[in-house]
Amino acid sequence: MSARSRIGLGIGMCAMVSLLGGNAVSAADADSIWKDLGIKLSGAVDTTYTQNFNNPNTNINSLRIFDTQANSFVPQVAQFMVERQAVASGSAMDRVGFRARVNFGAQSRFSRARTNYQPGTDNNELDVHELYGEYIAPIGNGLKIQAGKINTLIGLEVINSWENPSISRSWTFGLAQAFTTTGIRFTYPFSSWGTAAIGLINGWDNIEDNNRGKSFEYKVDLTPHEKFGFAVYGSYGPEQSNGNAGGGNAATGGCTLGNPGCDPTGKRTVVGALITIKPTPMDTLIIEPYYGNEGNATTNAGQPSRNARWNALLAYYTHDFNDQNQPHAFRFSARGEIFEDAGGVRTCIGGNNFNGGANACATAPAGGFSTTAPLFNTATGGGTRQTLWGGTFTLQYKPAPSLITRVEFRYDKSDQNVFLRGAGEGINNQQTLGFQVVYLF
Repeated sequence: MSARSRIGLGIGMCAMVSLLGGNAVSAADADSIWKDLGIKLSGAVDTTYTQNFNNPNTNINSLRIFDTQANSFVPQVAQFMVERQAVASGSAMDRVGFRARVNFGAQSRFSRARTNYQPGTDNNELDVHELYGEYIAPIGNGLKIQAGKINTLIGLEVINSWENPSISRSWTFGLAQAFTTTGIRFTYPFSSWGTAAIGLINGWDNIEDNNRGKSFEYKVDLTPHEKFGFAVYGSYGPEQSNGNAGGGNAATGGCTLGNPGCDPTGKRTVVGALITIKPTPMDTLIIEPYYGNEGNATTNAGQPSRNARWNALLAYYTHDFNDQNQPHAFRFSARGEIFEDAGGVRTCIGGNNFNGGANACATAPAGGFSTTAPLFNTATGGGTRQTLWGGTFTLQYKPAPSLITRVEFRYDKSDQNVFLRGAGEGINNQQTLGFQVVYLF
């Protein structure tokens, strides 16, 4: 019997059993249908608590991304994903796939991409995280074509905390990299140790484009040896608005060409690398250098040009004490990061949901200290030019492969007094202790 016949028979039996009031056969048939179609349902539930030892009266962890809620239990996300993975071998139908991933919870306030030219600044807790179709064309080793909304090619970290080494995300990911991109992507495995990908996209986190240009992203991933890997990634294109960002499609004249921060001709360039070293099967070291530059983007006074620059260096170390696919698995992770916002365009711009994080800072040099939102540098009219550095240390324990528990200590430091302590003191450091429980299904 063909797969199509089995599916039709299964649907008929499900309907018959439903009419007769039974459910055992229906469940079995439904499971068979999903297997025949190659469809997989999975998801996760993630809850956290973060203690900020500065005890800010705003209850906001300054310059954090997703874990912005200080001294609070937070139901971060309930995620549901339905997918059918395309495979290069088999029939034409086997080469077709899709993914639909939906998030509910506090995390969605920050992960939502822009739509209708509106930034994600409300408290909507629904996010269509990914939604795309894919096809592997029978060209050479198989050319994968994906179209829709998908996780970016840029950087090591991703939106889902449990897919990262630590609970909290780096400044580089949250303030200086795209979360998702919408467009078309081509991926080709040119050898057993190398893959190349390139995409034509609306821009960073733009479901609808906010200007009349397109950006592109790329990544080349090489693993010449099991103990060493190297990847280079980047993107290039116009990311600033053509003036419609504030009022939707109907707004006109909101942006004057050449006005800093509102120049649709200004190009954003980022490039980075991932250098992976595995000295033992249980130890992994990843080094990520990163550079970004955007034309006519800064309004900061005293800048030699209107170009904005930001750059970073991150190091990730992970040690597995035992097999992570077995019960009672332990893992230790450490992350070190240096992030420089030389143009003052990525940090301290204000807004609790801006670009994925609180991004609100406790300094206003010209007008004195203030706790009103948004908090920004009134001396320059923009963000704060600063260098951030810090360390994150995470211990993970999995009582079962589907249950993840983690505890994390993080120390943040800046060369500016951008962190809030108590009811109104700006200081240059912040320490937090975070806890997390994740259930995967």
